[in-house]
Amino acid sequence: MPMLQNDTPAKTEETTRSPLRTVQILHELALNPAGVSLADLSVRLELPKTSLFRLLKTLETGSYVSARNATYTLGTAALKLGAAIVRNRQFPNCARPVMHAISERCGETIILGTPADNRHQVVYAEVIDATNPLRFISKAGSTNPLYGSASGQVILAYMDSNELAAYLKAVKLVKHAPGTIDTVAELKRRLDEVRATGVSFSLEGLVEGVFSVAAPVIDANGIVAAGLSISAPSSRGLKMKHKFKALALEGGEEISRLLGYAGAYPLPGPQA
Repeated sequence: MPMLQNDTPAKTEETTRSPLRTVQILHELALNPAGVSLADLSVRLELPKTSLFRLLKTLETGSYVSARNATYTLGTAALKLGAAIVRNRQFPNCARPVMHAISERCGETIILGTPADNRHQVVYAEVIDATNPLRFISKAGSTNPLYGSASGQVILAYMDSNELAAYLKAVKLVKHAPGTIDTVAELKRRLDEVRATGVSFSLEGLVEGVFSVAAPVIDANGIVAAGLSISAPSSRGLKMKHKFKALALEGGEEISRLLGYAGAYPLPGPQA
């Protein structure tokens, strides 16, 4: 007597993969604004025409895909979705998911520092609070002198040489904590180290008992737009120095790629 076969696993697998296939279809159509035929899509995505056709019809119903003359293009709903994604990618919003991911891996305070309008201070544009019980706390929107913070030193290190020369000539170095840089010669040496290593280390530069490491965030034009820093109590931060350096560089590069930077990371800086 013939046995009835249960096709639930196959259907379940197909249903589970459908969201991924949908995104792949939209991605392929986005890369080909002139349109793609069903046959070409089937080859590119390695999908059977029948399965692909069903997905396309569903997307067409929701206006995510448009079909004309046997050619498929993105529909109006997909274009609206793309516009929303672009808005969400705008800086500094796009940095928050990366910052959260770095925070989850180290439990420390993650700060995105951007240059203030006066170009002499760093603004903490985004802050993810530490989850460790003993932690360094900072507030989004607060400002600090560029020379005193790890993220500020990253910005200085990759600043245009003429602008940096003017900054070094005008800056008034004030002692905030035991490790604050208080001479121009020392600051120049620190910036050379940043260019050589790609990161800035700061021990008690602004706050006693705090250690920070920062890496550059580079925009699509190859300009350092910010510094991404990890800050922790120095008793823990110094022990985790190498891990924090790797995480800061990883996060800095990821945000840079989101901003459209495609070059080598980190940048070699101009010599002051």
